[in-house]
Amino acid sequence: MSIFGDFAPRYWSAGLPVIPLKKWNAFGKGAGKAPILNEWQSYAAVMPSVSMQQLWLESYPDHNIGLPFGPASGLCAIDIDTEDEELVQVILDTLPQSPWKRVGKKGMGLVYRWKGQRNFKLRDSENKSIVEFLGQGNQMVLPPSIHPDTGKPYEANCDLWDVLDQIPAIDEDIEQDLRDALGDVLKSRGGGITLAQGVRSRPLDVIPQGERDIQMVRHAGYLARVVLGIDRTTKYGLAEAIEHMTTWVLDFTASAAGDDMDPGKGVAKLLEFLLKDVEGGRTLPDGWDVGLSDEQRDWAVIKALIEKNQVQRWTLTKARDWIDARAAEDPEDTDRLVSKIGELFLEVGKDDNFGSLESDGLINYVKSRFGKETGIGKPALARMLKEARQESSGDGEMAADHESIAREVIEEMSRGGELRFSQGCFWQWGGSCFGQVDHEDVYVAVATGVKGNILSRRHNDYEAIVKTISRLCRSELIEEYEIGINFANGFLDSGGVLHDHSPKYGKTFTMPFNYVPERAGEAHKWLAYLESAWGDDEDYAEKVMALQEAFAATMFGIAPRFQRAFLLYGKAKTGKSQALEVLQAMMPPKAICALSPERWGQRFQLSGMVGRTLNVCGELPEETVIDGKAFKEVVEGATQSTEFKGRDGFTFAPIAAHWFASNHLPRSRDTSMGFVRRWQIFDFEKVVPAEERIPDYHEVLVAEEREAIAAWAVQGLARLLRQNDYTQPKSHLARLDQIQRANNSVAAWLQSNDKVRPTESMEDAADARECFDQYVFYMREVSRGFNVTFERFLQMMEELGYPQVPYEDKAGVKRAMFRKVRIKALGEV
Repeated sequence: MSIFGDFAPRYWSAGLPVIPLKKWNAFGKGAGKAPILNEWQSYAAVMPSVSMQQLWLESYPDHNIGLPFGPASGLCAIDIDTEDEELVQVILDTLPQSPWKRVGKKGMGLVYRWKGQRNFKLRDSENKSIVEFLGQGNQMVLPPSIHPDTGKPYEANCDLWDVLDQIPAIDEDIEQDLRDALGDVLKSRGGGITLAQGVRSRPLDVIPQGERDIQMVRHAGYLARVVLGIDRTTKYGLAEAIEHMTTWVLDFTASAAGDDMDPGKGVAKLLEFLLKDVEGGRTLPDGWDVGLSDEQRDWAVIKALIEKNQVQRWTLTKARDWIDARAAEDPEDTDRLVSKIGELFLEVGKDDNFGSLESDGLINYVKSRFGKETGIGKPALARMLKEARQESSGDGEMAADHESIAREVIEEMSRGGELRFSQGCFWQWGGSCFGQVDHEDVYVAVATGVKGNILSRRHNDYEAIVKTISRLCRSELIEEYEIGINFANGFLDSGGVLHDHSPKYGKTFTMPFNYVPERAGEAHKWLAYLESAWGDDEDYAEKVMALQEAFAATMFGIAPRFQRAFLLYGKAKTGKSQALEVLQAMMPPKAICALSPERWGQRFQLSGMVGRTLNVCGELPEETVIDGKAFKEVVEGATQSTEFKGRDGFTFAPIAAHWFASNHLPRSRDTSMGFVRRWQIFDFEKVVPAEERIPDYHEVLVAEEREAIAAWAVQGLARLLRQNDYTQPKSHLARLDQIQRANNSVAAWLQSNDKVRPTESMEDAADARECFDQYVFYMREVSRGFNVTFERFLQMMEELGYPQVPYEDKAGVKRAMFRKVRIKALGEV
């Protein structure tokens, strides 16, 4: 039967974007279930073109059929993955009745209308899958595809295309409903559901495939070090390590959306690392193979480990037998015997698992057996063994200098991704982005990875090698600058095109979900929240556009280009903090810092901004003033000098957007317009009635509309780049005027007095001294404040845009006048 060739056109005719999967009898992982196409998730949002359909029919006629869920199909599914009849019935009782049911090897799949719900999995306390919600990012094998285990077709109670108009939607709280229903049953049995606690779980993060693989490789490397006894934070043998690897992969998959990972791949990487280390001269400790089954011992790699370890592993008995055999070959040649003792010590010295008790036993044996002939005592033998261990370090060739040691450590650490040093710290490629590596982790890698070398024994040695590693790895993260952001499904450039993740972009975080542009119009609750806050304002549309642009600038890391900080301003209970909390909840932790302006001038503090694009500054201080100079420099991304504690200083250009949510407007002694212009203010005036308030509403928005809000924000990027500034709502401009008045007494005087009036004409002019007298009168009699000096007044007027022009009065006295202002004549209205 031509499965795909015969049935895919029927699904396409019904508007379902089905794709080809691997053949059911294909070799390797994913047989019958995995998509053929790397870009298969794109068909969750669009139908394949006619030409693409024809290509697939010609190329994959006898392959299985899969349906990507999401906006294109308008469908999602509940996959029941248990054979427990009681649990199955509980699930069916909780769900609305679906007209279509697919049956495979076990359980069943039920189809429903997709409304942008988040994916989730529920497992029991033994980590066994019970039920899974399959939405965007997932696909389902459709009948009449062949099941790879049974060799029989998947079956359904009817053809999906016949019942599309009858498929119901499911409630947005279905996860909680299922959790409650299943939890009651399992608790009665003494079990429970293994999921995050709380009424609403966070949406599952989508981990890019490259990042999944890197994390699995790193965990395999960690387990290999534990089995070898290099990492002594815990202890277990290979059988336990295999079990740990399998459990880790299952847990990792359970906490991330997307296709399941293959635990076998992680186990294979663990064995690969062990074999490489053993082939490099390391030995496995006693008990490393305890618990291995006969089947596992028959695996080719484990067989090789056993054989090679038997050759390289030294025991006290093996060492005694070896030296006895060499002594027996020529009992009269004492020089030869001494040479053989040295040779034995060199071989034993290569074995990290030949411990101190065995070493003492060997020294005692050699002393008692050959001491008389050789004349060598225990102190000399102990010294010989110690020197042999040092010489045996590194496959018998001791690294000659710190650079050689550093290169060894770099090679070992790079198993988990390329290592770089930039902006004062180490970074490692993680498959989709670079992540910071703690200095202490590199230090520990040096201290534990290089043994026996006289150049690597003390703290100062380790620090010197770490510094050498930093020099060898010194490289800028960004190789090819391009405005863009990492989503789970690729690097999105400023033109809206997705590319494969690559180190060349130098990104330091990845959004934990896919970019789906078609979802931009589905942020219904988010837009309703904005309308409830601003809908009655005359500049409502401009506020929404400005916020959209601000979100885009923050996500793409380009906020410093536009030189503004963001302030969500309003009294309590206006919902102003929800917008910032939504943005903060969307962004991954690696993108966020929390440094208020009063800390920007403190030593070490700015290092916390390295690699971050969102700085959550919180409340503005009511009494404290902001350092205008430092504030302007950081907001505009000027190069800053800073340092990590205990490290060398470095320079970097901050890329963070700075967000405030406050009841107060900013105050500074900086009276210039430069400080005022550094703000983009979003005014919140409408107090939310008590009966309409929803605690932690941002969690609801992110859980249900995270991808939609992100896609909505991306739409603002093109407009921002075209305007080269944020949209300026009237309320924003009014607040800037208010800030200027509060921070600049001259500006407040110009706006409030009726004697000296600003104009737009360079022909208008007013004497500077007369203007100053009017200003002093205003400050003393109206404002009841303190005036600035005349010289400062001249400077502040020029900063406000009123040029100063020198002239001589009739008496020949040098004076000054201001352009673009005039003094009203007596009696002038």
